[in-house]
Amino acid sequence: MSGSKKLIDIIDEMNLKEDATNNMVVNKLQKLSRLIFDVVGWEKTSDPDLEFVNTIMEDIIESPHKRITKLEIEKCNRLFKQYKELK
Repeated sequence: MSGSKKLIDIIDEMNLKEDATNNMVVNKLQKLSRLIFDVVGWEKTSDPDLEFVNTIMEDIIESPHKRITKLEIEKCNRLFKQYKELK
């Protein structure tokens, strides 16, 4: 069985990829959160768009196996375009 990987090695590789993906997603969500905050300012820290992004980010950080959904990604992309134009 030379060249074949043990199951534990495969699982470890999957976890590393998952961690890298989560880090990338969280970094992008942080960027979006800062952009929204820059536009809405201190007086609207309870902005629904900001809360939406921060909730997703917190969920991923607290539960590493949680995945961002396609609908959430699409909404985040729309929000990024919207707030980028406003800045």
